[in-house]
Amino acid sequence: MADWPSVHQQVVDRFAKGWDRPDPHAWDELLAEDAELVQPLLCSGRGRAVWQEEARRLLRLAPDLRGDVLGWAGHDDVVFIDVRLSATVGGKPLTFRSFDKLLIGPDGCVLRREAFFDPSPVALALLLRPKAWLRAARLLLRR
Repeated sequence: MADWPSVHQQVVDRFAKGWDRPDPHAWDELLAEDAELVQPLLCSGRGRAVWQEEARRLLRLAPDLRGDVLGWAGHDDVVFIDVRLSATVGGKPLTFRSFDKLLIGPDGCVLRREAFFDPSPVALALLLRPKAWLRAARLLLRR
């Protein structure tokens, strides 16, 4: 039987570490090889490679992207994480919050990640910042 509180803390720590210094492989030890990913504005799919490619594209748009865990809750094999994401896009700051629901195994690997956030403020910021248009088009049109 899993020690779920310890597993939850381990998952949150790994999640936060990835957002502290993001790169396409920052979450490799957290994500199961065949993890299912559901995420607004990014390609959803299955597998660690899907996340790596989406992270690569996202970091091309916002190279200084960082995330701060604001809170979390866990119950058995589910962890909810409230994260504030911040970056410079088109020469101006952009900040938004995401709520991630993670289905985890007893070993702490994420089997499914579902991100919940309102993409409207992000899309509006991209639309109103001409300096970001080319990078945003590369991110959004490859879906």
